Amino acid sequence: MAVALKEDYQRALDEQKQEVRNLVMAGLKQIEEGKTKDFDTVCDGLEKKYKNGEVSH
Repeated sequence: MAVALKEDYQRALDEQKQEVRNLVMAGLKQIEEGKTKDFDTVCDGLEKKYKNGEVSH
């Protein structure tokens, strides 16, 4: 059972990492399109979204 929980945790962690990567890439695309003036704005938005976010196990 511990192995199953570890696998579930790892899967959830991998999904969260992928979501963050996708959000960063979307932010970079916004910068390239001129929709965002600087990368700090993008990072601030990500930090705001995830700073107090719930961590799933």
